Amino acid sequence: MGEIHRDQYVSTVRANVPLCSEHYRLVLQLPEFPATEPGQFIQISCRDLDVEYGPEHELIEQDGHWSKPIGMELQAPLAMLRRPFSLAGRRDTGGHVELDIIHRVVGVGTDWMSRLKVGDRVHILGPLGNRFTLPASDQQAILVGGGVGIPPMLYLAERLADRSAVAFCGALRRDLLPLTIREGVRGAADSAPREDIVEFARHGVASVITTDDGSYGFRGFVTQALEQYLDSLESALVKPIVYTCGPEPMMKRVADIAQARGIECQIAVERAMACGMGTCQSCCIKVRRPPAAASGGRDWVYRLACTDGPVFRGAELLW
Repeated sequence: MGEIHRDQYVSTVRANVPLCSEHYRLVLQLPEFPATEPGQFIQISCRDLDVEYGPEHELIEQDGHWSKPIGMELQAPLAMLRRPFSLAGRRDTGGHVELDIIHRVVGVGTDWMSRLKVGDRVHILGPLGNRFTLPASDQQAILVGGGVGIPPMLYLAERLADRSAVAFCGALRRDLLPLTIREGVRGAADSAPREDIVEFARHGVASVITTDDGSYGFRGFVTQALEQYLDSLESALVKPIVYTCGPEPMMKRVADIAQARGIECQIAVERAMACGMGTCQSCCIKVRRPPAAASGGRDWVYRLACTDGPVFRGAELLW
């Protein structure tokens, strides 16, 4: 991987639309932004750039009474750290760059993001991390996303337009699926890929949707549908390659399924991050030590999800 020219940028909100009950698609526009690839992410500062937060003052207790809190930090919950988000897409048009971010409201930071309006300014840091390695020309790509792990699969589908690819996306229930279902489609209950999802179909990528409760598509885990599909490919001359992102138990199961079949698997891990640049050391993940380096002592090492990843080979991760 070549040098990453990351930097801090002020972007402008181009759109911020709800996709389902808890997810939003945020489009950020910038005059310029370094080249990016699927798998990479940005860090978003979830604070208003036009607000003067001011200094805080120490709370003082006197005669059983506390002084009045001074400073916005002490008066209401505020996002202290930037939040990491995978890129869900990118467009370079009309002298501008547009970055797509799909987020789910789970806390004070994403709640702030959900209330952004067109024209608001957002401070971002990026691009960060490494990227997926694209498949060989004769290889089928299988994209597996769960919940907020679906966005990097959308960006990857962009890069795989008109190539052999299929996407598997899972959600707890239909109203938590951050995708657009084609009008009039009811959703089949089997694991056969169909062009039911607009975001994938526009790139010629068929998809399989699963929900835990069966409210849309295949009833069950996305990994169960994946296994059924892979079983149907056992006679293929060229093994496919699997890409995945989502909840850790799901990714671990995807890695196990791929390894059992001798299929390469690339995983975009998710970790809590403070800096996104390898400084804070908060996003450690355990990986296998290369055989040549495992001369005595432990056979594993720590790597950082933000700089060594977030994309790792499934066979090297130790969950």
